[in-house]
Amino acid sequence: MSGAERTPALYDLDSVGFSVGGRAILSGLSLRLEPARIYGLVGPNGSGKSTLIRLLARQRAPQAGRIRFMGGDIGGMGERDFARSVAYMPQFTPPAEGMTVRELVALGRFPWHGALGRFGAEDAAKVEEALAETGLQPFAGRLVDSLSGGERQRAWLAMMMAQDTRCLLLDEPTSALDIASQVEMLGLVRRLSRARGIGAVIVLHDINMAARLCDEILAMRDGALVARGTPREVMTAETLAGIYHLAMGILPHPVTGDPIGYVQ
Repeated sequence: MSGAERTPALYDLDSVGFSVGGRAILSGLSLRLEPARIYGLVGPNGSGKSTLIRLLARQRAPQAGRIRFMGGDIGGMGERDFARSVAYMPQFTPPAEGMTVRELVALGRFPWHGALGRFGAEDAAKVEEALAETGLQPFAGRLVDSLSGGERQRAWLAMMMAQDTRCLLLDEPTSALDIASQVEMLGLVRRLSRARGIGAVIVLHDINMAARLCDEILAMRDGALVARGTPREVMTAETLAGIYHLAMGILPHPVTGDPIGYVQ
């Protein structure tokens, strides 16, 4: 298949750069991400992970290079078209004071009917579907702020599902969760991605969690991509040492045989 006949990339980055106060956060980053795959974005603090995901979410604009989404320039898409296609969960979600879970999830339909549009039967059906998919129907009438951390993250994910998004961008969605909630949340992301054919880019600090969840790992350091590959390709002592500048070892999981990284 020729390049012209290839399926458009979910994202295609060409020499993207971004600086703050004269300091380069991203430098000449070129990257192609395919639809319906889960990418784990890993690396030490300050490596540019959150900046990259904000660029993908159009929270910031690149200062150099070009970003394309599904074949079109990301900056040229209308606000509503982009909001229908890409759902972004920041590291710290805003408060939902006085809002029930169902009301929060219904916000995901906003790009489809607009501020003055009518919330119709299809919108209501999408909200109920998202609540069911995330196991939140029993919590639909609860206030969002009364939920546990894991339940709140599921409510935000349900809102993104109601949005009928084609792409999830999640910036450290498990940073404030206990281990059980982390596994539940990321397992749900993986299941929904597979069921709906949704692409996802997820910033994660736990390399083992990234290896468990993702189709591919993207490792950054100092604003550049330093490693990329399947979990088995990236989870080697040499590659992890290059990412984290730590002596690391690898053990096989006692049940699955998958590689597990540890600090020596």
